[in-house]
Amino acid sequence: MRITNPTILRGYNRDLNRLLTLKNRSEKRITSNRSFSRASEAPLSAAKALNVRKSMYLSAQYKENLKTADKFYTEAETSLIQVSDKMAQIRETIIAACNTTKDTQDYAIYAQQLETSAKELCAIFNTDSAERSIFGGEGDDPSPFEIINDSSGFASTVLYHGVPVNAMDNYRNFPYSKDVLIDIGIGMEMDQQTQEVDPQSTLRISFNGAKVSGCGTEKGVADVDLSSIKPNRIYCLDVYAGNVKKTIAFQAQADQKDTIDVVNSALENAFKKEVDDGLIKMPKMDAQGVISVQDGICCVVNNETKKTINRLTVMKNGAITTEKVNRTNVAEKLVVDNDSGYTNKFKINFDNLKEGQQYTIDVTVGDKDPVTIVFTAGTGDDAAAREDATIKNIQAALDSAFGDDPKVTISESEATRGIFSTEGSTVNVAVKNEPINSDDPLSPKITGTSTMKYNPDSFKAGTYSFKIPGVANPVEVTLADGDKINEKFNAAAGDYTMSTTGIITKKDGSSITGIVCTNTADNSTVSSSHKVDYTLDLNGMAEGKEYGFKVVYGNTVKDIVFTAGADATATKANLDTALEEAFGAGAIKTNEANGVVSFESDNDKKSIAIATKISSKENKIVERERIYSNNYIQLTLDAARALRNGDIDYANGCIDRIVSANENLLVEIADLGCNEEFISFNLDRITTREENLAERQNDLEVVDAKKEITLWKTYEALYNACLQMSSSVVPNSIFNYIS
Repeated sequence: MRITNPTILRGYNRDLNRLLTLKNRSEKRITSNRSFSRASEAPLSAAKALNVRKSMYLSAQYKENLKTADKFYTEAETSLIQVSDKMAQIRETIIAACNTTKDTQDYAIYAQQLETSAKELCAIFNTDSAERSIFGGEGDDPSPFEIINDSSGFASTVLYHGVPVNAMDNYRNFPYSKDVLIDIGIGMEMDQQTQEVDPQSTLRISFNGAKVSGCGTEKGVADVDLSSIKPNRIYCLDVYAGNVKKTIAFQAQADQKDTIDVVNSALENAFKKEVDDGLIKMPKMDAQGVISVQDGICCVVNNETKKTINRLTVMKNGAITTEKVNRTNVAEKLVVDNDSGYTNKFKINFDNLKEGQQYTIDVTVGDKDPVTIVFTAGTGDDAAAREDATIKNIQAALDSAFGDDPKVTISESEATRGIFSTEGSTVNVAVKNEPINSDDPLSPKITGTSTMKYNPDSFKAGTYSFKIPGVANPVEVTLADGDKINEKFNAAAGDYTMSTTGIITKKDGSSITGIVCTNTADNSTVSSSHKVDYTLDLNGMAEGKEYGFKVVYGNTVKDIVFTAGADATATKANLDTALEEAFGAGAIKTNEANGVVSFESDNDKKSIAIATKISSKENKIVERERIYSNNYIQLTLDAARALRNGDIDYANGCIDRIVSANENLLVEIADLGCNEEFISFNLDRITTREENLAERQNDLEVVDAKKEITLWKTYEALYNACLQMSSSVVPNSIFNYIS
């Protein structure tokens, strides 16, 4: 078989080109250090290399996430260490203020120092990193913490994302309270039901400022200033009851009682579901504008959000109804107190009262002069009955002193029991502690017999129930037309008697208070008044010794000091002289029998109240309502406010809470340290993983240089040899013969 020259030439060219391609490909591998440049060159290795590259990309992303988290945790730890140092300074400041004898100006200086420290704490908590506030939760507000001033210009209330820190005791109910999570390669998982990321499979890079600094109070109420409400205007309030927030809207009525009914109706409509579910008790507003929840915290803040209200509860023709309204910007501003823990409320300390003992307190309403009130501690079979009787006695004394201008009340409700208040003004209450004179006269034996008085004309035909403290069953009295109430009462009351003028006394002459009479037909209460008859025993007084007591005549309070004479007649004469000098001739009459003097006013409109001198060291019967914040920034401001008011006891109470807060802060710092160790561990883990992946990538993609160079040299030699053989393969041309 003859092989033609063209066939030989085609075979030669094919082999030459193949050697050139192999030589060039080997040369490219050597220069690029890659074993292949196309997936088609090594499909299996390329697929494996792609997975390795994906793993290396994710590892780099995880590593970057961890570095970001490490920065956040480091800066958070640094900030909290600064906070801990500042808390120690705050504690020392409060201790210095409480444990040294200072005047008002010095307390104001300490209060200013505490305010400055609170603002510095607020600035630390507003620290940002990468244009995000570290303690702002998921929000991007550069300053989540804010301190607002009260009407006097002093820093008073701490806000977190616009909400008072005392408003809720669950930090997760504040705005932007969800966690910001990042994937760090430990197997991020999703909850199939909630479609939320499992926090255990990620790392948190946000810190809730309300959780770190504390939130809520030990207890609390919200006090709306009813005098600031104008009739027919629409108001909005954000109400926090327990951990539930609702926004209510109401239209103010001409009558204040109707406005309270509208508010309570709006509260009931808003919280009905949560109450039915057993989450909270129903919040209610009392006659003084105090909104409270039994066994829970209730706080109200002004609703600054301007929005359309679609449904509004209003009062029409004496009935509560709901109508649709379409009005924007309807949120009128209300005056709300008790956003901060330290309140302006004063309350009676029932624990320090003794049954039947008389006490004297000063009551100051607004900017008016103080009025001295004398009352008798109630009696009863248990503490609740004694407290009820005491409240009624105090209320009777307040009504006698102030009447309805202004109306001063003492609360009977569970959440605000024993707290003094009045519409539109603050009430300041204090014990009368100063001695009568420098000689500190002896206290004479004064006896006050309490009686209850009813207007006989108040009783019409019907059945009446008299509930008497200490008596198991009420006294039931049924009247027909023409019957006299005193005769029917005396026939049924046993140990008690009623005079023709409606005065109820015990038959043995001892005091009685706290009787409540109701008309069983409509369960209405029959109004009564409280009367105390005072007697002074002159027997046994030492001749020449000074004696003294306090007398309230109408709204006038005087300290009466007199000298005991040789006998009761001389002593009474000295007493009459002292009374005449204090109140004028004949204002207070005295009647003496067997050495016992009784007192009588010459004016039916001016009652008499008498009390012996009371020592504040023995009987601290009035105290400011104590509500302590769980947030230590707010607690610092409350301590400053207490110092300005000279309330050292409250400031002292802040010290232990500051210490506890600092201990909790150290736990937070330790927790941050543990997370930083976790981050460091994962950074090392990812670094090791990257090294393994890089080694695997080299195995799959990087060329074996020695092997490839040898191969390249082989291809090059073969190529050159092929070129040298070309003379025997390529046929001679005409030019060869010519030459």
